Order: sequence, then C-alpha cells, then structure tokens
Amino acid sequence: MKSFWWRWLVLWLLLGVVLRGFILLALPPDAPSLGVTDFLLGLVNDLQAFVLVAGVVALIGLINERCLHVTAYLVLAVTLVVFAAEVFFWLEFESRLDRLVFHYLAFPKEVLVFLEDQFFLSLFVLPLVLVTWGFMWLLGWPQRTAGRPTLQIAMVGAALAALLFGQPLGQSASRISSEFVSNGYLGVLVDARFAEDDIAWLAAGALVSDQNLPVVPVVLNDSSLAASLGREVADKRHVVLIIEESFAGPVWEDPQQRQQYLPNFVALEQTSVSFTELYASGSRTTRGLEALLNGFPPLPGISTTQRPNFERLPSLARAMQDGGFYPAFLYGGWPDFSNFHAYWEAIGFRKLWSRHDFTDVFETSWGVDDGALFERLIKEMDNLTVQHQSVFLATLTVSHHRPYDFPAGSVPFPSAERRSEYAMAYADHALGELFAAAQATSWYDDTLFIVVADHGLHPHGDALVPASSYRIPMLLHGTGISPRRLSHLGSSVSLPKTLMNLLRIETRESFWGEDLLCECDTVVPVEAGYHIGLLQRDCLHVVTQQGVYKAWRVTDDADLAYTPVAAADAAIRRQQVINVFAPAYQWFYGLTHHAEQGLAGGVHHANVAGE
Repeated sequence: MKSFWWRWLVLWLLLGVVLRGFILLALPPDAPSLGVTDFLLGLVNDLQAFVLVAGVVALIGLINERCLHVTAYLVLAVTLVVFAAEVFFWLEFESRLDRLVFHYLAFPKEVLVFLEDQFFLSLFVLPLVLVTWGFMWLLGWPQRTAGRPTLQIAMVGAALAALLFGQPLGQSASRISSEFVSNGYLGVLVDARFAEDDIAWLAAGALVSDQNLPVVPVVLNDSSLAASLGREVADKRHVVLIIEESFAGPVWEDPQQRQQYLPNFVALEQTSVSFTELYASGSRTTRGLEALLNGFPPLPGISTTQRPNFERLPSLARAMQDGGFYPAFLYGGWPDFSNFHAYWEAIGFRKLWSRHDFTDVFETSWGVDDGALFERLIKEMDNLTVQHQSVFLATLTVSHHRPYDFPAGSVPFPSAERRSEYAMAYADHALGELFAAAQATSWYDDTLFIVVADHGLHPHGDALVPASSYRIPMLLHGTGISPRRLSHLGSSVSLPKTLMNLLRIETRESFWGEDLLCECDTVVPVEAGYHIGLLQRDCLHVVTQQGVYKAWRVTDDADLAYTPVAAADAAIRRQQVINVFAPAYQWFYGLTHHAEQGLAGGVHHANVAGE
C-alpha cells in the first residue's frame, strides 16, 4: 500500500520538473533568470498540490475500499490532462491554470468543440486510457489494507489543511517567477477561495480627501480636437462598432509586419482618426466588452459582465437609444458562451444574431469567418437603415482566435498552418472587403465606423499586470472625417464616454473613464489575476490581490521594470489606485450611493505618480 503512494509522489514531482523545464524553454529572451531556488520552491508547491489531490483518493478509500482503484485511476488520468492543460495555458496566457478553469467548465459544449477542432481531442481518449493504465501498473495498484489505515487518515488530514490554508510559496513582484514556482492546482485553489464580492480594501476605499493627495482635474472637453471632430460627425445618423478579436500584438506593433499582413488596416488608418496609445483593461474578450460596451473599470476577478446583476452596468446600447439610435449586435459565434446573448439583451441590444443565423458559410470552432460576418453586416445595415432613422450596430469577430482557421485561398498565406499572423492577415482582408462593400451602400456617408480590438494577443511581461501587452488599435472612420494620429494615453474603458460627448448624447448611463478627445493623457485602469492597476507613460501602479502596492517603471524599450517604493510613498499611492477602482466596486455591489464621486461623475482622478 505504502509503495503506491511513494511511487505516485515521485511521478507527480517528476511531472512538475518536466513542466518547469518546458516553461524554461518557452520563456522569451527578456524573461527574468530562474535558478535552483525556483525549482526547489516549485517542488514544495507541487508537494502541497500532491497532498491535496492524493487526500481525495485516500478519503474515497476510507469511505469505500472498493472504489479505491477506480478513484486512483481517474485521478491519475485527470493529472495527465491537467499536465497538458498547463502546457496550453502557458503557451496561450503565459500563466498556470487559474480562475479561467471555472469559466471554461461552465461552457463544456463550446470548449469541447474548440478542443476537438484545435487538438483533435477524440484521438487522445484511447491513448490517455492506455497511458494511465500503464502508469497505474508502474505505480502498483493501491491494495486494500487490514486494520487501521494510518497513512490514509494522515493524508486526508493533510489534504484538509492544504485545502484551507495551502498557498503557493515564492510569490513575488515577478509574474514569471511567481507562475513558474506555482502550479495550476494551487492557482485554482487560491482563486476559488477569493471572494470577488467581499474585498475589504475596495469596500472601504476612496476615503482619502483630495487635500491629502496630488490630483489632476479631468479636463472639461473644450479642446479644438473635440470641437473639429464633433463638427465632422454632426451629420452622422448611424454608428457601426467593429470589435476585432485580438487584433493587436507583434504584427500590429511592428511596422514591417503591419505592412505585410495588415495592408487594409494600414490604408484605413491613413484616412481615419487613429489612437496609437490606447490600452485594453485586460486580456480577455469579456474584459474588452466590459470596457467598450459598459465603460466600466476592471474589478479584481472575472469581468463584471459575468457576475450576478450585470444588467446594472452602465450600457452603451441604452445610451445610444437615449440618442435615438436602434441598438443591435451581430455575432457569428456561440450565443451562450460567456452568456453573451443574455448579457447583450440585458444591457439593451434590441436585435441579436449568432452563428445559428448563418448558413452555408465557413465556420471555425468559435464561429463564422469574418468575411461571412461582414457580408451579413452589410445586409443587416441595409435593412435596419430603412426601418430606423438611426442605427447603432456592434459586431464581434472570431477569425483571429485559435484555432486560427480561415477560408483557403482568401489571402496569400496557407490556411492549413493555423498561424496567428496568417489569421490576422485574413481578418485584415475581410475588413478591407467590408469597407469596399460599405462604400457602395446608401448609408455609408451617414455612418461613423469605429474599429477597435477587444484586447491584445498574448499577455507577456514580468509585471504582475502585464500591461505592456495590452496596447490595442482604435480607428474612427467616416466620410468627411479628417485623418489624425492621436498619441495621448487612453483606455478602451473611455470609449462610451467619448462617444457620448462626440455625438452630444444626453444619457443617464453613468460611464466611467474620460473623454479621449481631450488632447491629454487620460486614466488607464488595468487588471490581471486579481491585481488592479493604473498605467501611466512612465509607471505602472498596482495594488495586488492582497492589497499591497507595487510599482513598475517603463524602461527605454517600453517594457516594465519593477521599482521598489518607500513605505510612506507606497501607502499614498496605494490609496490613489484604490480611489479609482473603489467607487466602481462599491457602486456595483450596492455598498454606496455615491457613484458620482468616482470617475463616472467626471470629477477627479489621482495622479498616482505624484508628478
């Protein structure tokens, strides 16, 4: 009996070492150096996770010895699946398993379709069964014990202690190092314990008076930019918001790759108002929607669009209705994934489409290709503009999303290779086709087009909030709009408020954020892994999941380098970050009636650098 547990422990630790070896090989050249100490801390964390998982097997064995073999086999199979999932998570998100596991488990149909399409999941079922059987043979099947199973009782007790108190050791200001030494089991456990609706340092925040803090008043937007652009869009009767999936990253940031893969975007940019220093609030589509459709800052944890009472969020759809626009959302993906349709309907979109409304088109595991989506956009705008005096149509693409499938022959790149840059080239091609077709319509001259990414491509960087990977493009385009290149700092959270001011719409929707047309740097709230922060040109200010302040300076190569901060300054700056997020947190959870004191009311935001 004992030999099984010891052999299993050795296998468990060996898998952890192999996984960390893979992570080392996958790290970018500019990643922090990792050494023996990190491996040792990782082994200790893996030991914690082993006690937690093995305790489940031991408990089942104590309750019913007949189930011991089956439980051990299933748990070992799950261990191998988790190992593969950790590899995918690192390649996709540069992190271990985290709270996203709960999100994916809530939508098994969509996730299984994706896994089958991307990784041919069904082909691995039989090998998994056989490999697990082989490992069980090597470990030796756990045998029934006579008398008092002391070891099993001890493991159950240790597992209970790990469940209640287990924490990954070696957590620091280095995101890469912290993820390296941790593991997915502890990451999911810590996230499961964290109560997003009971964060004391946000519930009691925003209490420091302006007299004690260096602040910068929000500029009332009488800028020449706002005035001239306002005149240029004054006759626009329709608005089309195109939210491009992951349309950022190295291809967009590098001028040569942009010319090679994004020629249509480059041409469109030259005739549009282009925001070159705009940042998403997070690294997920739900975060992008929360920012663009709700103008709401990213609270620690999952997007508020996925929390109970999301219908309370300020809504761009309802605000546009206040301005006389008919709001509709065109989507070619799964309507129930992330509760998309329920969310869009709850915040006021009157007409919705999904992949079920398309026939005879190219589809990926996530939805219809961008070309088919945009063809449908033209058709629906033709219909809606006849039926309604003003239309607000929003759409979300899926082509630049794994598995990066697109119709063969549409661009001069092989679709079978499923590469991100090729899928992005196809997304660019479809965007070009959309505008070519739109120019032939009767409503084109009356329409303001907004093209914006929901988030960046992949999180990267060593800051706890990898904000350097959050930069995204946004274009305002339309007949009579003069091209401009705007390089002041801004956030996608600020789009709704900017649009309200630009279109002169009076609404009761209380959007956070600021007007991006003020010709000044504006507030940029960001989030990752329950950490929240504010990004400025020279510094990233973060309050961690535990409520501790950390800072990163922007270096010459635009990366973020950790900067120790004196305790006195840290206390002030910590409160300044909290003062931006706390009003939104308190408002969303009904803890205060003073939402107008936050950014929603357009009063002050903290100059957290104190400069």
